[in-house]
Amino acid sequence: MRLLQVINALQSAGAEVLLKDITLGLAHRGFETVVYLLRSTGAPLEHALAAAGIRLYRSAISSVRSPRQGVALARHLRAHRYDVIHAHLFPAQLWVALAARLAAIATPLVTTEHSSHNRRRRILLKRLDGWMYRRYTDVACVSQAVADSLGSWIPEIRPRLSVIPDGIDVDRFATAKPSDQNQLLAIDGPIVMMVGRLDPEKDQATLLRALRHLDGAHGVLVGDGSKRSELEQLAARVGIADRTHFLGSRDDVERLLKRAVIYVQSSHWEGFGIAALEAMASGVPVVASRIPGLMDVVNSAGVLFEPGNAEELAQHLRALLADPARRAELAKRGRACAEQFRIERTVERYGALYRETCGVKTNPGSPAAR
Repeated sequence: MRLLQVINALQSAGAEVLLKDITLGLAHRGFETVVYLLRSTGAPLEHALAAAGIRLYRSAISSVRSPRQGVALARHLRAHRYDVIHAHLFPAQLWVALAARLAAIATPLVTTEHSSHNRRRRILLKRLDGWMYRRYTDVACVSQAVADSLGSWIPEIRPRLSVIPDGIDVDRFATAKPSDQNQLLAIDGPIVMMVGRLDPEKDQATLLRALRHLDGAHGVLVGDGSKRSELEQLAARVGIADRTHFLGSRDDVERLLKRAVIYVQSSHWEGFGIAALEAMASGVPVVASRIPGLMDVVNSAGVLFEPGNAEELAQHLRALLADPARRAELAKRGRACAEQFRIERTVERYGALYRETCGVKTNPGSPAAR
């Protein structure tokens, strides 16, 4: 079976890592996959796919939002035959739907919905969203929360929705050696860590406001984004600049997590709590905001707090820092929870979805809970 995976770019984020994992995982199961990028950034994920022998096509159009992307992709679809075309993220989802229409092809279209929130959830754009999603034979959602959200927004596509939870390489995080980075080794105090883009929806500000109530605890933020300067200023304003460490984007997260005493995910929303899951696989107790995408993953394996409530977060952190036995119990629960989300299971379910979409018989119960 020949697949085309289409995505905006390949920066190291959840949707992009999932594409990489699906592509490499299915290569060992007899699937041939081609990846089409609306924008090439030369990111590590691009190099990883190329090194594995995956064919990458890179659009020559500079803007991922230009309608010319749809026209260029249509030309590609006329010139190449695929059994299934799989789109990730907007606007790639839109351009795939448009390109398939322009190319007049009957190839089944699949998309993965990665988030329960987006800026298109406005009445003026609802017709566009409805047209786009109706072009897809199957819409795989990374969590039940995402499926519920999308189904409420566009009720007519509910029969096309399935839930295929994201997965991670559990062994990579479980067996990693602690980072020997000097910046971490020099920290004299317990490390409270968060991994994710420094963007508004991740709300690292709540973590920083909580840390000012915890004498001696250090905050380590892994990731970069539009809010970095603002967060640095906030750390200085609340008096914890000397206890806040910005590490930027990293490709050794599994080793960094081994230095954390507690992991925090203070997001306003998440489609699926992949970073929290990685922390659990690493044996780090997790404290997360009480939102659907995180509750689906963390549940009783961690501690939940109201989104944006720095005082409640500080109370939980203070209690955990003072209770090693409780931390050990949460770490044990987290590791057990992470085992349920092995990437191998996710890859198998996508393989089953592709075969089902093409009318190939699959095992009963595959690929997902519909």
